[in-house]
Amino acid sequence: MRIYYFLIVTLFLFSCTSSKYLVSNTGFPKAPDYKYMKNWISSPKKEISLPSNYIDSLQNFKSKVDVFYVYPTVYYGGYNGNFWNSNPESNDHQNRVDALALKNQASVFSGLTNVYTPLYRQLFYDGLVYHNTNELLTEIALDPKLKNNFTYYKDLIYSSKSLEYFSYENNKLRSYAKESFDLAYNDIKRAFLTYLEQENNGKQIIIASHSQGTLHAARLIDEVILPNKNLKDKLILAYLIGMPVSGNFKDFPVCEDPLQLNCFMSWNTHGNNYYPYDNEVYDKVVANNPITFSSDKNVSSLELHKGVLMPNFFQMFKYQVLNRPIGPLKLKNDNKIKAQSSKGSLQLVELNIPWIKIFEKESFHAGDFNFFWLNIRENLFFRLSNYFNE
Repeated sequence: MRIYYFLIVTLFLFSCTSSKYLVSNTGFPKAPDYKYMKNWISSPKKEISLPSNYIDSLQNFKSKVDVFYVYPTVYYGGYNGNFWNSNPESNDHQNRVDALALKNQASVFSGLTNVYTPLYRQLFYDGLVYHNTNELLTEIALDPKLKNNFTYYKDLIYSSKSLEYFSYENNKLRSYAKESFDLAYNDIKRAFLTYLEQENNGKQIIIASHSQGTLHAARLIDEVILPNKNLKDKLILAYLIGMPVSGNFKDFPVCEDPLQLNCFMSWNTHGNNYYPYDNEVYDKVVANNPITFSSDKNVSSLELHKGVLMPNFFQMFKYQVLNRPIGPLKLKNDNKIKAQSSKGSLQLVELNIPWIKIFEKESFHAGDFNFFWLNIRENLFFRLSNYFNE
């Protein structure tokens, strides 16, 4: 399974300050032992809360289906002698996972299914961008068409301020970034294998992920699940969200309609007429529409949009500007979004929540789940109902 990264990686990047420096031999935090439930931030014993104003009337499938959820990057601190990989035992890290990932994203599965979320030693944000960039440039160097423009792409990518302390030529840091990335993946792999041994008990499995989590989840599906017939038969659905994913898993296709199972979905949300992918790759990137869940390229109607799970303006200001935690989220703003899958991107053709555009106009990466929370939840209910009631 190949992942096609952005050719313009200024998306989702944060600027560095001149006081930062890299340390490449800091070691790694202690490895989590997944036999102990303290290393699972959600499980049937630690359920994820639903939005405070949401009344759940949907049938649960907990006796039949588990969700294995891999959260996105919430760790940004791999500078000034800090670990390049997050410490899962850190209270700050766990609080960020809970507030930014579980409540915003994995809550969409809570109540319907059992949601298992392992704490893992994820690679810090800029280190992840650096690693992904090196993977992309290596692909370009080996591509018969793109290699002639290698210098152009390298200069374009490394013009990002977030990469000012890195370079493609720094073999020591490149090796360390790969080792740190593989460490994070191996935590996910160990967690999944432990879950199978101790918790699965014959239930069907859904893999769900976002951003960095999707890189690890896609690799897990490709390397561990699909080669094993018993595991492949258990895997009924995958949400590989927030990273450009191509549709060439072996025997695990892209979902084409709202009731299909034994397939995967993927999308990356952007402002209307903003296309982040190079023409050489966008036709390979999967972009489902999480309002209609159809394979067509039509613009969805406002009437089909069922609501967003987002902070209000003051909560967002507190988080974005004052760097303060966001309080409990509510489900609101139905009939506000029209979306269309186009050129590998999910386009917000219409976004009738004006204040959101104050904070973002091009990439709505953080809202990949939030904008479509109720659509995703109700669609999953229909898929599972159809599957188990046949």
